[in-house]
Amino acid sequence: MRTARNGCADSDDRRRDRRYGLPVLEIVIGDERFRAVNWSMNGALLYGLCDLVGARVRGEIGVPGSSEAMPFAATVVRADLDTGNSAICFEDSRTDRIEFNAQATAAPIQ
Repeated sequence: MRTARNGCADSDDRRRDRRYGLPVLEIVIGDERFRAVNWSMNGALLYGLCDLVGARVRGEIGVPGSSEAMPFAATVVRADLDTGNSAICFEDSRTDRIEFNAQATAAPIQ
């Protein structure tokens, strides 16, 4: 059986992109609002269950309290009943366009 490798030197986290916990992002999908547990340029782990696993969704993402939300398209890739979290994968790297104020500086998760 062959095992796929992504070439990442870090054996603990094989993700391609660095994940962030700050600033906290709010994600709106349909009528539901989620807060991001953490996020990267390619996706987000959400507090709460999204029932649309496998579905392509459209929504908005932004910093809570900001009037500037940005539309996105993503696929819901996971809903974990044990943790109560869901995960989405963005279709493009729209999070690179989000501007943060000085108090909400992004800090990578250790």
